[in-house]
Amino acid sequence: MTDTEIVTSKIKSYLQELSPQAVKSLVRNLEKARSEGTEDAHIDLILSASVDLLGRSGLQLTDMLSGASRKNLVQRQFFLPLNEFLINEHLPEKQEGRVHRPVLNRVWRWLARDILPKDVKLVQNYVESGKNNEDRLDVLVRSLRRRAVDALGEELRRIEVSEKERRRLGIEIGGERGIADLKDIAKIFEAENWLMPFLEAVPESLDEEKVKNGRGLLRIVEKATARYPDHIPVVAAALLERADTPASLCSFAGRLARSDDAKTISDSPFAPFVDVVLSEAERLNVLALDHGKHNPDPVAFSQALLEYHNLVRNVELDMDLSHAGRWHKRLSETKKDVSEAVTRELRNAHSAVRRSLQVPTLDAQGNVEQDQTAIDEAVRALRVVVMVRNASQTFAVNDIGKRTRQTVEQTLEIVTRSLIGELSRTKGKQRTAHLAAVDVAIMLSEIYFGPEYAQQLRRSRHSAIGDGAAEAAAQLTPAKPAVGDRLQARRP
Repeated sequence: MTDTEIVTSKIKSYLQELSPQAVKSLVRNLEKARSEGTEDAHIDLILSASVDLLGRSGLQLTDMLSGASRKNLVQRQFFLPLNEFLINEHLPEKQEGRVHRPVLNRVWRWLARDILPKDVKLVQNYVESGKNNEDRLDVLVRSLRRRAVDALGEELRRIEVSEKERRRLGIEIGGERGIADLKDIAKIFEAENWLMPFLEAVPESLDEEKVKNGRGLLRIVEKATARYPDHIPVVAAALLERADTPASLCSFAGRLARSDDAKTISDSPFAPFVDVVLSEAERLNVLALDHGKHNPDPVAFSQALLEYHNLVRNVELDMDLSHAGRWHKRLSETKKDVSEAVTRELRNAHSAVRRSLQVPTLDAQGNVEQDQTAIDEAVRALRVVVMVRNASQTFAVNDIGKRTRQTVEQTLEIVTRSLIGELSRTKGKQRTAHLAAVDVAIMLSEIYFGPEYAQQLRRSRHSAIGDGAAEAAAQLTPAKPAVGDRLQARRP
């Protein structure tokens, strides 16, 4: 499951626990935030899930909204065909068929102000009037998209012959990258009449077996790509979004090209299927680096790294890229970036673990003051250490990885043994603080050594609380798994 899928699943689970009225209120607040200029990728995910949930409950979209939020409804409906092609990350290299979500607001403002102001106003007036016929709204929005296709085509032709017009458009929608995204938007809109039925014919979830061996999917794609060869990158991007194992599209490209040789595939019309997989490696690279720098969630960084590792491992199992220079270079560059980020995390791992294992202090009222930031940093670092231990070929950090594992392992063992052994000598509030440190140590040990070892530590903790400190300390040594067993600890 990808990072976006995990977030979407959590959002849907949360929304299902709310009443329809609460969801409607949430939609209004989020729409208000968007109308005030807030740009957050999660807002679109929440809105999409909320509208879907309310729609299935039989409520009309226009019943949910009022005022400025109705304008955003028009924008969202207008861009609906793009849902499977949107990404939140800014890729180092533009991939045809994948549209950077933030560009949509800029494109919409440009269309509504300069290109189709009367047409956009007509649809917005209908929604703001309070009428709630969704079939009529759908007809109006589809008509607006058809007119937009003609208008966008004219603008794109104009910038090919006028450098001045190209600069002007670039200022409006985000430079050359924005223009490239606009071309993708125009291409997807232009293909709506056949692309949407094509996507309806393709299963929403494509397991690896269907992609690598299924005849049905192969026939559907062969038919579409033969009839619309200019849209192969768009088809590839759509399948990537639905593939349970994105790397399997490399094998699929070989099936389409009737070859398993990377060089032959790269020279075929079906090269975009591999291009889009490599763009996913780049996206996960960007996502991991962003989590590493800005996301305090202790799980997010390692989760993105794990998704990256799984993708790269499967690509390299399915295809030898050594003779496909362009593809090999793209993948190598992402490996280099990710390895540097992992190395930085490993260098900090030992100190992060030590900080988290300190017995917390007590405030003036005797309450435990636990450093949650230090604990989160240790959790994150340990998850990376364990993951790298099981994915050394992907991250190329063998030397520092080995040294980090040795120091972290020793620290966890020695400090945990010491903390549990000292429990019987603590009383009152000080015992409460000491227990908090022990619980952190056991939690970290479970991440690194696995659940069986953690359970043995919990038994030792229980004995120590009953003033059986000597017995508890003795239990730690035999309870500790052998080195070979520890190296087989489960992935985070």
